[in-house]
Amino acid sequence: MTSPRDVVVVGAGVGGLATAVRMAARGHRVTVLEAASTVGGKLGEHVDAGHRFDRGPSLFTMPELMEELDALVPQDVPGRPAPFAYRTLDRSTHYFWEDEEEPLVAWTDSARFAKDVEARWGVPAKRLTRHLETSRAAFELTRGVFLERSLHEGSTYRTSAAWRLLSRVWTLPLLGSLHSHNKLHLKHPKLTQFFNRYATYNGSDPHRAPAMMHVIPHLEHGIGTFLPEGGMRSIPLHLEKLGRALGVTFLTDTPAARILHAEGRVTGVEDAQGQVHHADWVVSNADLHPTYRRLLPDLKAPERILNQERSTSGVIFYWGVKGTHPELSLHNILFSKDYRAEFNRIQHEGTPGEDPTVYINITSKELPQDAPEGHENWFVLMNVEANPEMWDDDAVAVLREQVLAKIERTLGARPDIVCEQVLKPQTIESLTGSWRGALYGASSNSAAAAFLRHRNRSTDLEGLYFCGGSVHPGGGIPLCLLGARIVDKLAHP
Repeated sequence: MTSPRDVVVVGAGVGGLATAVRMAARGHRVTVLEAASTVGGKLGEHVDAGHRFDRGPSLFTMPELMEELDALVPQDVPGRPAPFAYRTLDRSTHYFWEDEEEPLVAWTDSARFAKDVEARWGVPAKRLTRHLETSRAAFELTRGVFLERSLHEGSTYRTSAAWRLLSRVWTLPLLGSLHSHNKLHLKHPKLTQFFNRYATYNGSDPHRAPAMMHVIPHLEHGIGTFLPEGGMRSIPLHLEKLGRALGVTFLTDTPAARILHAEGRVTGVEDAQGQVHHADWVVSNADLHPTYRRLLPDLKAPERILNQERSTSGVIFYWGVKGTHPELSLHNILFSKDYRAEFNRIQHEGTPGEDPTVYINITSKELPQDAPEGHENWFVLMNVEANPEMWDDDAVAVLREQVLAKIERTLGARPDIVCEQVLKPQTIESLTGSWRGALYGASSNSAAAAFLRHRNRSTDLEGLYFCGGSVHPGGGIPLCLLGARIVDKLAHP
């Protein structure tokens, strides 16, 4: 057993909160420094005219990772919250194309989904079932190395998971892009577009992202789609409660200014008010770029990693909408006609253009309390370049009109908007510290992207660890929770 240490976690995003819980559960003295007035990072919320909106990530998968954190806190600990509550959904998303009257419902029952696709487009159910099975097999084969351990530690490659991966590596989709893989195996343009979308789950372009992104569909179609009771905001709030029950100190409105170190190891963190918080271990949950540029300016930075292409950002409209729309579900995608052209425009012009793919999340479909009676809360997201300089009010207004026109062409009418707020790359950056407003740190638009994610343990400073969406294993709620587990294992070999 490791003797109790003083641990300072910089940033109260999901990864930082989960790390704090794990460290405190082992008996360490943990302090979390957070620049914002509340915990959660990208998982914030706001209320407008009676409509409640989750500000950031909207998809919840792998709920067992939250249950695992619950299990770390003994039942008799004072202040322990009730177990994390969520519901299992029978579908993930409704998909729309302008030239089709009805949405394609992505049922979580794979057999039902495959049967519907066959009836709709004539794609043999066996073909789609096989595609989902290869996603499952690739996920299970790689998870023990790429998701559940550090890629940058020699010990990872001496595990049974690594040997199993090595013995069956020939079964993985190692060559080509995700698009080329889907096109080859599905042989239908709209079904290919459907599966191409999974590259956007880490802010990447399916026409450049590696075929190994094919593991992502298994999260929805194999493991399932879920919704936290109380919305996504309940995730960080629950983690905060677990931490408080274990004695974690949370200091909000307290930005970190410097990570202090001497003689090759960390000694603490100085906050913006000049107070020094002693630490044997420091865990940075902040975006990697400001971690090195601001918190560690005297340490040699990993320039190759910092200079990687950023993931996409987003422009998000939060609309309170009068009326109900029965054709829409919790998650909805309105696809563009030409996905490749859309991503080319994002890459070269920064914007999806006149025919954007539109994602609409409406939590009031499942949580009626999130909107007044007879209203819905629309979270409307478009992928854009992580470029704060280009998204002034005029650019946002142009995109807004393009989105409304897209909705009208696809659904037959524009929403009756009664209130509106907007989030764009510069506000994402200012609110969450994500450099240039990138939602997932670096993109995964190369075969080497997974290996270029920053490691979870510093090789320069003893006692310095990294978690969160900009380091290994990547962005998104399940990966951030897995990153916290990796940091915990590295600190407690």
